Amino acid sequence: MKIVSWNCAGAFREKYTSIIEEDADIYVICECEDPARAKVKEYVEFAGDNYFWTGDLHYKGLGIFAKDRIKLEKLAEYCDTPFKNFIALRVNDSFNLLGVWTIKDEVNGKKIEYVEMIHEYFDANTDLFDENLIICGDFNSNVIWDYKQKVKDNEGNPEDQTHLNVKLKNKGLISAYHDLNNEEHGQETQPTYHWRWNLENPYHIDYVYSGKDVVTDLKIGDADKWVELSDHVPITFEIKE
Repeated sequence: MKIVSWNCAGAFREKYTSIIEEDADIYVICECEDPARAKVKEYVEFAGDNYFWTGDLHYKGLGIFAKDRIKLEKLAEYCDTPFKNFIALRVNDSFNLLGVWTIKDEVNGKKIEYVEMIHEYFDANTDLFDENLIICGDFNSNVIWDYKQKVKDNEGNPEDQTHLNVKLKNKGLISAYHDLNNEEHGQETQPTYHWRWNLENPYHIDYVYSGKDVVTDLKIGDADKWVELSDHVPITFEIKE
């Protein structure tokens, strides 16, 4: 099965034709419109009935789209939460998929930023996280920014990328990119994001986490091709079914 994860930087109604050239079975798209309220007929037809979307703004949320032959089942207890931009699905009665797009937000009166949101979501939904889960999306985080993180989690550890990696590893989940490319966090040679759309400002802030050897192939998009459409490049990956 092929899955694509991409932050399209908005206006997905005008960009979906480019990403479907990847011919994936599932697309996890950050910053996309709600097809139910979109006015572009072709985009609505692309979404069809086999998708889930969440967000406060109808033109900028998180969507998961799949081919008709893919069965998607919403895991409501992990979706209908105070944490925005998380979609948890059961796929083909085989594995669970968690789409993530982190933002700055306020949850239960507490201001939360980026990777902190995943920590908070993890602590509130720990039983979702196991080797049968695939997580992908825009984390807006990297261990190079750990030093900035002052907020602590339930265990008293900083809610940073390093300690998120520890939490996920303890649940059998690792970054597929780092595992397949034998690279350390913070030393990535392939960026997924270019700050202010500038190819001279590259960072790796989009991820795929899975159980060991679940992801069999992973490719980071070519920035020269995608920078005209988004400050992020897509991650295309294959998984065992």
